[in-house]
Amino acid sequence: MKDLPRVGIMDSGAGGLGVLSECLKLAGGVRYYYFADGENAPYGSKSEGEIASFVRAGLQMFVRLGADAAVLACNTATAACVEEMRQNFAFPVVGTEPAVHPAAAAGCKNVLVLVTPRTAKTARFRALLARERGCVFTVFAPPLLASAMEEFAAEGTLPTLSDHLPKGEFDGVVLGCTHYTLAKGEIARFYGAPVFDGNYGTAQRLFSLMGRDGCPPIGKFSHQKGALTTNKRSASNCDIQTKNEVIFLNSSKKRSKLYTEQMFFLRLMPKNVRISQMDENFF
Repeated sequence: MKDLPRVGIMDSGAGGLGVLSECLKLAGGVRYYYFADGENAPYGSKSEGEIASFVRAGLQMFVRLGADAAVLACNTATAACVEEMRQNFAFPVVGTEPAVHPAAAAGCKNVLVLVTPRTAKTARFRALLARERGCVFTVFAPPLLASAMEEFAAEGTLPTLSDHLPKGEFDGVVLGCTHYTLAKGEIARFYGAPVFDGNYGTAQRLFSLMGRDGCPPIGKFSHQKGALTTNKRSASNCDIQTKNEVIFLNSSKKRSKLYTEQMFFLRLMPKNVRISQMDENFF
């Protein structure tokens, strides 16, 4: 069998499983390395410099594993340092951003945007909101919701949403943290409004850069590092009929087991994926 193209997906914990889920639905024949940086979680309470150092270390690990592309499956990491990482790594680095444009395009006028405290303070996030016209955005950064959702991923007990979410009537809710998407349906029912997240858009962007959907290949204007023009090996080797492979890169075997049993199998179709785990001695 041909060597599978390799994609590294990084988050501070279980939130990025939603992005991974969308990637697995779109294509077959890809090996994913999923890295949950639980040692440094939550990112939403860290400085931009700290977040950049954590992300840099994760991407360097993907380099050693021969990754063809990397995904920051974390809105906070994307807002804090995605441009810096694109300048310093030769493979495409795909970010995840709050889906404020899809919410506006759907006709929502009064939109609640839930983000982490760090994301709310970044210039990238403020610029994202400023590009949309005709919407009133209420930004709220629950300080403990990401950590509560991480516990939900490990233990299976959903937190009491009223302890974390603001009251109000909105015609749309944007989940600007991938951890929040683990309770997407529950949040939609809490507000009685449609909920938007960036997971599917992130997966689409990944495969467009890998040449999987007929879009023009990535060029140096999209990715500034070196002479990279396209990932031809990925484009030619991906096979929709071939099972995907997911390798969990967690420094704790117990943590990886919990993610797999409590969240991964609940969200994904096991028949479409082969699961394994890299020994923690890798770290």
